[in-house]
Amino acid sequence: MAPPAPWASIPPELLLLISGGLTHLESYSSARGVCTAWRAALPPPIPSLLTVSADDPDPHHYCHRPRVSAVFLPARRSFPLAALRGGGSRCVGSSNGWLAVDSRPYYQGPAYYPYPPEIYLVNPLSGGGGGEGKEVVVPLLPLRNDGKPVPKIVFAPRPTPEDYVMVAICDLRRLAYTKTRDMKWMIFDVPIGERDRLVDLAFDAGAGRVYCVTLLGDVHVLHIPRRQRRRPVVEPLAERVAGGGLPYDPAAAYAPPYDTASKLTGAKHVFFFGGDLYQVWRNTTSAVSWAMPGGGRFGMAKDEVFVLQYDPERQPCWDAVKDLGGCSVFVGKNQPVVLRPEEDAPAVRPNCVYWINEQSAKEPMVFDMATGISTLHHSADKALNPKSTPVCWYFLDDKITSVEENKRKQSISGEDCEISQKCVL
Repeated sequence: MAPPAPWASIPPELLLLISGGLTHLESYSSARGVCTAWRAALPPPIPSLLTVSADDPDPHHYCHRPRVSAVFLPARRSFPLAALRGGGSRCVGSSNGWLAVDSRPYYQGPAYYPYPPEIYLVNPLSGGGGGEGKEVVVPLLPLRNDGKPVPKIVFAPRPTPEDYVMVAICDLRRLAYTKTRDMKWMIFDVPIGERDRLVDLAFDAGAGRVYCVTLLGDVHVLHIPRRQRRRPVVEPLAERVAGGGLPYDPAAAYAPPYDTASKLTGAKHVFFFGGDLYQVWRNTTSAVSWAMPGGGRFGMAKDEVFVLQYDPERQPCWDAVKDLGGCSVFVGKNQPVVLRPEEDAPAVRPNCVYWINEQSAKEPMVFDMATGISTLHHSADKALNPKSTPVCWYFLDDKITSVEENKRKQSISGEDCEISQKCVL
């Protein structure tokens, strides 16, 4: 057996001190991969928060380029990532280290900015060191939706200019889809009510589906075809559920009190984990309560969060869960990520929902499912720069599992196999 490398015996305290000089996230992550001892001594950069700050105080100056950083909250360290193209550019998605950027709503013409208005993907670490000008940029086709901003974009893992799939919320009740070699974005109307709107997306990469949740808790699925020329299909989550094959009825998908809560919770997200589909609901207004059909009252505190699990074998098919089996989920403009704290990130609390409070200063918040209380992340006040704005959670490698993984893993093979990626931070 070969003797251990001499650097493996560096005391952990000294290694932590040395790592303080690593100014880029890629360098820090590479150091963790040197050996087992270094990996144990250097904590994984989870959770990291994507923040944006302005280089130039004048937003009309042509050199005004918002800068993006990853803030490693537990260690209270900030790693620079990239400078976005054009002033006012917004990050509208993140997955596996990549960022989706929308620069169109703030474009003022060539007199102001040297870059054309566009939606593009950027991998700020792909060129090494996260330095400006070294990122891999994937410009996307123009999305013409009357100049309306794009709330969120999701995409298949590790896109390249030669191989990508993108889905965006482009209007209240519309999705946009494009992939490599397409000549334009395809626009789809989602059949939801006039008082409803699309609010979140989650990409199930292995199954080739994108799950869409609305403000009222209705869920639709965009099926992405494997063959190049076939058009994607949008349909309700389930056509039939248990109970004699009853038709799926979104209005009856939730039992009391969640049928009422679905109309009162102002923020919703969708994610999948362990072979199951979940929703996260949050009450964005003041405390509210209402009478239950069988007597008594049910109430929601401000910023109270509910996690609901989907089960097509029952009706109503959505029901709240009390925990996530020791795991925690990060939701927002990022592709949702589920972590096991004891294995992946010791600084993450179990059975918690990590979210961004977009109604205040976009603060990073933690909802504890055991206590039912949302609190500011304990490192936020000391880790965040007052001149930077948090956008979403940032991961170099998402944990992506299929909704159907656990139910079909014994019987699937070949091209129908689902993707399950292990976090390598």
